[in-house]
Amino acid sequence: MAGINRVEEYTTIEDVCSDLNDLEKYVEDLLRFIPLSLVTINPALKIIDINNSFMATTGYAQYEILSASIDILFKDKQDFHNLLEKIHTIGLTKNNETIILTKEKKEIHVSVTSGIRTDETGSMIGYFFAFIDISDLKKAEQSIQEKLVKLQKSELATLNIMEDLQNTIAALTDAETEIRRKNTELQKINSELYSARQELTILNQNLEIKVKERTADVEKLLKQKDEFITQLGHDLKTPLTPLNILIPIVKDQEQDPKLKELLTVIFNNIQYMKNLVIKTLELAQLNSPNKNFDLQDIDLSSQLNTFLEIEKTLVQGKEVIFENNIPKETIVQADFLQMRELFDNLISNAIKYSQEGDVKIIFNAKQLDDFIVVSVEDTGIGLDSTQIPHVFDEFYKVDYSRHDLQSTGLGLSICKRIVEKHGGKIWVESQGKGKGSTFYFTLKYPKKVNA
Repeated sequence: MAGINRVEEYTTIEDVCSDLNDLEKYVEDLLRFIPLSLVTINPALKIIDINNSFMATTGYAQYEILSASIDILFKDKQDFHNLLEKIHTIGLTKNNETIILTKEKKEIHVSVTSGIRTDETGSMIGYFFAFIDISDLKKAEQSIQEKLVKLQKSELATLNIMEDLQNTIAALTDAETEIRRKNTELQKINSELYSARQELTILNQNLEIKVKERTADVEKLLKQKDEFITQLGHDLKTPLTPLNILIPIVKDQEQDPKLKELLTVIFNNIQYMKNLVIKTLELAQLNSPNKNFDLQDIDLSSQLNTFLEIEKTLVQGKEVIFENNIPKETIVQADFLQMRELFDNLISNAIKYSQEGDVKIIFNAKQLDDFIVVSVEDTGIGLDSTQIPHVFDEFYKVDYSRHDLQSTGLGLSICKRIVEKHGGKIWVESQGKGKGSTFYFTLKYPKKVNA
């Protein structure tokens, strides 16, 4: 009977042990496969056990992490020491956030639950740590926080927009008021401008009438002036003509030398008066807007040769050398008679103001843009810088000490008007007293110069 009881007792113990083993294996399997990273450490803070979830989370194998110090897992070692202090103070701690490092030093946000392990006597035999990966939660929190910040900024921007809108509305209201005021002023100005335009139209009409009247008056006066000049010339020349004829006859018949000399002086003065009248009339006609030229194509070199042949017969008392260097077939548009007058005056001026001895006058021409530039160079007394600006003035004489009755002081003024009437210009250059002068003038040309 006793033996039977021992067998039953043995069977019961075996069953209990088996059940305990099964339970222990179940717990181990549960801890190993539970989706929670578990770490068991001894009092020396060395890792003595880990589960599969921990290995999957950190990348460590058991042989790589067992016996290692637990603090290698913590990014901030102070976080670990704070946990230990908290465990010893309050026991089990929950939901402590920190950052652990994987084998590859990747940072993982975790929530840590930790406590003290004890044996059946209540003595501490180590610690356990449970890590929950909250990385996705942190990302979600960060995303929410960023969205909150954006929302706050958006709300602030909306408030700013509303404020700007209110300011814009206020500004538009002010602008509308200002525009209305400006429109009122503009309407007033437009009304004034309309009245001014009406007055200006009437004024222009009256002005046109007055201009026409004044133009008619001016044309009438110019016509009267031309008629007066013509009549004056006739009236002045009429009494001189018989004197000009009779005095030479009386002079030839007079035997008294003194009277003969006196008659010569009178005759020279009559000639001067006659020339003065002729030149004055000529200049007046050139100044008249009604004076027209008969422009023709003239071979300047050929015509100058003709002019010079005539001049040679008129030169008295001096040996004059003419040098025509104007290229053949130099064609200009000019009035033949006016060209004759122009060259006659320039030649007369060169001879009258020449030094003692031979007189040399050189003629040249060259092309310059749309004009022919003609130069007349002499070996005369020359000009200084104070005389050059006045040589074309009416009645101006370079040397008043000569008392020359042959010079009216109008020859170069006539030259200037002839050239200007041809659409050109005239000027003079001189190196100074005793160095001669060169007169230049321009004429339009229809053909090129053939050198």
